[in-house]
Amino acid sequence: MSTKTAASPTAGICGSSWGRNRLDSPGLSNRAIMSNENFYSNLPVLDDFTAVTDLGNYQPLPEDWWIVVADIANSTGAIRSGMYKAVNLLGVSVITSVVNLANPLLIPYIFGGDGAVMCVPPGLLDKTRTALLATQALARATFGLDLRAGLIPISAINRSGARILVARHRMSRHFIQTAFAGGGVEYAERLLKDETAGAEYRLPHAEASSGADFSGLECRWDNVPSKHGEIIALIVKAMAPTLDAEARIYDEIIAKVKEIYGDDDSCRPVHLGGLHLTFNGGKLSHETWIRTFPRGLFARLRYWYKVRLQNVLGWIFMGCGFNIGGTDWVQYKQDLILNTDFKKFDGMLRAVLSGTREQRWRLNQYLEARFDRKECVYGIHPSDSALITCLIRKRSGEHYHFVDGADGGYAMAAAALKDRLKELNSPETPNPPTG
Repeated sequence: MSTKTAASPTAGICGSSWGRNRLDSPGLSNRAIMSNENFYSNLPVLDDFTAVTDLGNYQPLPEDWWIVVADIANSTGAIRSGMYKAVNLLGVSVITSVVNLANPLLIPYIFGGDGAVMCVPPGLLDKTRTALLATQALARATFGLDLRAGLIPISAINRSGARILVARHRMSRHFIQTAFAGGGVEYAERLLKDETAGAEYRLPHAEASSGADFSGLECRWDNVPSKHGEIIALIVKAMAPTLDAEARIYDEIIAKVKEIYGDDDSCRPVHLGGLHLTFNGGKLSHETWIRTFPRGLFARLRYWYKVRLQNVLGWIFMGCGFNIGGTDWVQYKQDLILNTDFKKFDGMLRAVLSGTREQRWRLNQYLEARFDRKECVYGIHPSDSALITCLIRKRSGEHYHFVDGADGGYAMAAAALKDRLKELNSPETPNPPTG
């Protein structure tokens, strides 16, 4: 077992969280499965990001829970049409709608750029279905996009041989993020897209019986330019015959990323000098349309003016360093930087990093060599800036920020990864050893 273990939920923030660890899995199959709505909130919190590669830090999701999978169909086409901001916002809209209906219950979720994965207990199933239908209707009516969504019972995932294993890790004092392992997330995403096998789990494009609550969803910051020249969206999937071998690959890749890009403070995509509230009508219109759906023109106009007024006040409060209503506006931007999900693990390593072209070249050379040895598949997509979409619970600390690379980010990196996976599995390419 790795020596890196879980900390208590109240433990402090670690320093640099890129590092090394190994993945072991003793006892997982014999572990009693917790079966209550507070399953997720009762999990211990890991203070070191690399601890997410240790299966000893995970718990299996209760069999009576459900996994929610949602993504934009043909997101690549939408991106090429210049709609990636809308694609990002719809992914966060799914999270927001379900988090709001679950409140104050904590549930696991992770943002994937063009979609999201969440898990809910059986008591929230009907409300979650209603929220997803409403978000699908929003995507169609407002942006002309097809939000593919499904609800899959964990029991069905387990029968496939995959597992949904869940852990929590601390990104900052206020932000605790979900990690998934066990292969269940990848299996659920493939199942949803399978026209035949996934049909019983996909939600039909039906009229929603009621709307969804998108309170707290905001998108008011300009794109954040890289302080080093470029932003990369990175996705890596280890390919190995055993969990221990897979863990070693992830450990080595994480260590190499740190060697090339530096510690968290060096490679965070969001930084103080790049944070500027936008007053661009086009950029603010996405939030306006979502927050007022399905109300009419008057509601949109009122919200349009409200957002601009709030941005003016925010610009003044942060510029003057006011402390108003329990919010320290001097601290707000620093909290925002720390509360971003710029690295995560859902069975694959995902990160949005700031760096130089030379750093990207070095990382690409390293990963390509490992790909040639059939040890991993990966995707990297560069851009000049990062997108931020926000979920605001409270202005004083409890605000969470989903970050992606501009111009396609995670979605384009995922497309590159899939191309390499096809190449790896082509008849001309021998498969990795299985024994």
